[in-house]
Amino acid sequence: MAFALPVWLAVQEELLGQGEAENGAPSCFEDFDDEALFQMFHLTRPCIAFITDAVRIRMKKVALKKPALSVDSMVMVTLNYYAHGASSAAILKGVGLTQKDCQSLVGTVSGVIAGMSDQFISFPLIREAKANVAFKVKRFCGIPNVLGVLAPAHFKIRASPYEKDTFRSFVNTLGYTSVVSQIICDSDGNILSVEKCCVGSTFEQEMWESSFKGREMEEELHGPYWVIGKIYIYMLKVNKHRNTLYT
Repeated sequence: MAFALPVWLAVQEELLGQGEAENGAPSCFEDFDDEALFQMFHLTRPCIAFITDAVRIRMKKVALKKPALSVDSMVMVTLNYYAHGASSAAILKGVGLTQKDCQSLVGTVSGVIAGMSDQFISFPLIREAKANVAFKVKRFCGIPNVLGVLAPAHFKIRASPYEKDTFRSFVNTLGYTSVVSQIICDSDGNILSVEKCCVGSTFEQEMWESSFKGREMEEELHGPYWVIGKIYIYMLKVNKHRNTLYT
């Protein structure tokens, strides 16, 4: 994709705002081999590099109580937190942070990542876009008129076991505490929709029925298209008579 020159100049200015010390410096992720990298962050090296580069472009300066860290270090702490629901002691020691410092840092980086969501998450709205997504899905699995694959994504958290009722609500069917979001992807793995952050015990169909995309399908705003569910698998097509198929 070609970008206008002013866009590239703006990107360059933001990168230079990080200071020359970070440009060309070895990444802190290079201290991990591929296996250790996946264990610590649940992501591959190319995926981590993409996230780090995207965040670096958006972050000029972050105010922390401790001396400012490099963007790589801030992303490392944040991705480790996402992967395990808490920051690993080894990671915090390596960057010289406490758990309290970590909460503020994760909040800051998460805000930057959330601010980029509209660049990477887009549901097909126009007729041509819907037809293109449906064509690719049909070519992949033979099912016609499918806009995407629906599935819950669980994110591990630490919940206090002393608050028994609250704790139980976060325990999912896999036996650990989490929050869960409803995600729709196309056949290429592109994220089309993310919504409904709920406690981990929430049933998938309950999320779907109360979600924006669920209501849009209910009102037939997307025409004759299906959404295929994964986990408690169901295929949903909305028409005058609502049909839900479980397998």
